[in-house]
Amino acid sequence: MPGVWITQHSGEGKAHQIFLRGFDAVHGQDLELWVGGAPVNEVSNLHGQGYADLHFVIPEVVRELVAQPGSYDARQGDFAVAGTVRYTLGFDEPADRDEKTRLLVKGTTGTFGTKRVVTIVRPSGANRETFFAFEGYSTDGFGPSRAAKRANAIAQTSFDLDDGLALRVLAMGYAGRFESAGVVLRRDVEAGTIGPFETYDPNQGGSSNKLVFLTELHKDTGKGRFSFAPFVELRELALRSNFTGYLANPTTGDLVRQRNDATTVGATASTREDFSLFGRKSAWELGGYLRHDRITQSQVEAGGGKVPVDADVFATNLAAYGEFSHSIFPWLSAKIGLRGDGLAFATEDHRTSGSGAPGILRSAQGFHLGEKGTLDAKLHRQLHLLASYGEGFRSPQARSLNEGETAPFTTVKSAEVGVRWRSGRSFELLGALFGSWLSRDLVFDPTTARNESVPGTFRRGISLDLRVQRELFVVDGSFTYARATFRTGDETYARGSLLPYAPQTVARVDGAYTPTFFRLAQRPVTGHFGAGFTLLAGRPLPYGEAGKNIFTGDVTARLRRGGVELGLDVYNVLDARWFDGEFSYAANFARAANPSQLPVRVVTVGAPRTILGSVTLRM
Repeated sequence: MPGVWITQHSGEGKAHQIFLRGFDAVHGQDLELWVGGAPVNEVSNLHGQGYADLHFVIPEVVRELVAQPGSYDARQGDFAVAGTVRYTLGFDEPADRDEKTRLLVKGTTGTFGTKRVVTIVRPSGANRETFFAFEGYSTDGFGPSRAAKRANAIAQTSFDLDDGLALRVLAMGYAGRFESAGVVLRRDVEAGTIGPFETYDPNQGGSSNKLVFLTELHKDTGKGRFSFAPFVELRELALRSNFTGYLANPTTGDLVRQRNDATTVGATASTREDFSLFGRKSAWELGGYLRHDRITQSQVEAGGGKVPVDADVFATNLAAYGEFSHSIFPWLSAKIGLRGDGLAFATEDHRTSGSGAPGILRSAQGFHLGEKGTLDAKLHRQLHLLASYGEGFRSPQARSLNEGETAPFTTVKSAEVGVRWRSGRSFELLGALFGSWLSRDLVFDPTTARNESVPGTFRRGISLDLRVQRELFVVDGSFTYARATFRTGDETYARGSLLPYAPQTVARVDGAYTPTFFRLAQRPVTGHFGAGFTLLAGRPLPYGEAGKNIFTGDVTARLRRGGVELGLDVYNVLDARWFDGEFSYAANFARAANPSQLPVRVVTVGAPRTILGSVTLRM
């Protein structure tokens, strides 16, 4: 995705940290994610609002990825602040002689004891939506407390019913466990006091489990589409982390244990029809979204101290939307939409109050109505000018709401104007100027080990993406600059100051070359060679400091003859020393009796050069 940077500090089993268009979406708080028609973001997750763990996705069965920056589409709902990403699943790899691959087996091994096996099976004669995929993965990690392992399974099938109806059934499962090295003082790493990949606290890490069941009944009529998709998700997450060392507890340490278990049930429904209005192309779409979450969460200090969280949370989201598009002139089309979301929350806090009485059930409710629209002007056969406006929201942490309170959503107003110049599949240039206004924002707080509310922010920036494709090669370059500042201030952040941790520049260039070398025993020997390099610069930190810039690159090579393929992947090919996480706050890792309360630079060190070799068999 152009303009996106992802990293994974604190272990390979924790949800990725995502940066997009000046947003530090952390583990998903500002990016709406869907896989196979099921929502990924977790409501009121204890570790982070919108927590989106994508480790259950097996890359070999991702058929399509659709990215929508901003909040301009009526289908976008909770957490669609920076944008939305939707994954479509399928398995459609053509083998030689135009036969479809019915079995794929892939084995990978490499540095740091890394092992991965993938098996994908499709019944003979089945369509690309029918498959079973399994992934097993383990690694010792590139240093102490970095081992990880996981097992994934995805099963999907599609049936054609009477009268053009089709039924898709999807089941996904994931179980993982991981260790975490946590944070270290940057000055200790640079002075050599501690090895770059060592840890102060070896007791950090966690486990993550997920089950998803979804069915979709849909009908395509040629002039429209109907879809109804109920889903059920079961989720378990346990984390152990220590961001401040012995600052609060000089004897036992500040290790915190978090647990978040959730059951989610819901459904999506939509109907769309294409028609002619005043002799021009038009379409309308109506849809709805229902979701209910039952969440049990707790946070305790491992040393036997406070229990800041022990609660049951109930959250319900009911939404409806409508969208209408029309070709006003041959050179001008418009799309307008309206979406309404009603959200209700109830929290039962099991902690005792100061008087010793048990906590009471608190409930709150709110409603958000968002307007959305896009104008598309065709200036030339290949050149379009576009302008979009949208209103979105992020739901609040349920535990932060008081009894009877009108739920204070974080609202976002987004706008952008851009150009798209496209020449078939061989050339595409996208450029946009964008801005986003948030009523409230979230910034990481090390004392609570999660993001906490801060004043509203404003982001403005520019994005460029250039893609050139020929028969044997493709090159894609993207550049995004975004400046995020506070619209108002408080006792911690001044108005106009930079939002911490939101990078200002993300640039990336990718290239791939796919030649055919020769024929061996009547079959061609083909290759695939690729490289990608990323620059992330201008990472603001609290107290006016700035983080270290990041420049990394990856390369890949494949040789294939018939159903046999050999592969080589090298990540961080330049073996750069970089920090995938960099923070500034008060910390004490020396068990000092009277620790300093002054902020210090704290980092998580990124992975060194990693080399993986693979063998793939297709039949």
